[in-house]
Amino acid sequence: MVRFAANLSLLFTEFSFEDRFDAARDAGFGAVEFSFPQGISAVAVAKHLHRTGLQQVLATAPLRSGSKGLAAVASRTGEFRDDFLRGLEYAVAGNSPLLHVLSGVVDSASYEVGCSGFEENMSWAIEEAGQYRVKLVIEAINQISVPSYFIRSLSDAIRWTERLDGLGLVLDIYHASMEQLDPVCCTTRYLAQTDHIQIAGFPGRNEPDVGSLKTRGILDLLSTHSYQGWVGCEYKPIARTLDGLGWLNCYRDHQVQVSKQDDSRAHRIINSP
Repeated sequence: MVRFAANLSLLFTEFSFEDRFDAARDAGFGAVEFSFPQGISAVAVAKHLHRTGLQQVLATAPLRSGSKGLAAVASRTGEFRDDFLRGLEYAVAGNSPLLHVLSGVVDSASYEVGCSGFEENMSWAIEEAGQYRVKLVIEAINQISVPSYFIRSLSDAIRWTERLDGLGLVLDIYHASMEQLDPVCCTTRYLAQTDHIQIAGFPGRNEPDVGSLKTRGILDLLSTHSYQGWVGCEYKPIARTLDGLGWLNCYRDHQVQVSKQDDSRAHRIINSP
């Protein structure tokens, strides 16, 4: 069964940040993720998670709204470490297994220096997070949405995860699509290396069933390969969040039906003469 997490930075924005936990639970989500908590402490996040029974499956560093990070930005190592430790605090308090570290915007002239700084900063951060059993993850952000973002492509992200021991991958289907990659092929190729998946419609980044994204094919692929992670719903609802959850409710019904068929098939096999 594919498991879905609500991204509280983008979903349920018709509610206060604190009330989004309740809204996500009531909509049937079992987990949440978010990027920039709005004036709420790590301790308060932990209390809301406990109260609603939700899991936090992904945290983010830095916490400043609009920031694209500093991990690869030369001469700002001190700021990066301060930001990272604050993000790690939210991951630890919320018992999140993953912490997404934003790498920053680096122009072509500074790229080589940025590579060196990124490796040094992330090696330090991986060691820090490891003390709390938190795994660091990165993702590619397409160059149309954020020009000169340091991790310029999915292949760049893969290379860094292979280079730095302990660094994991967020496979963001929207950004892969913006990179003109086939999302089904990407999922097939990189699923074994993926710690977390995020999904949104293409090209508008709205509900996954709005646009040309092959949502059902991707989700069925995850189910077929027994993907153990979560799928973060990181999209911008066209209207109210609840009004656009038809795609998710339909897929949940589909999963239940498939599960019943599998159970029936297993029962027939067990009881066959």
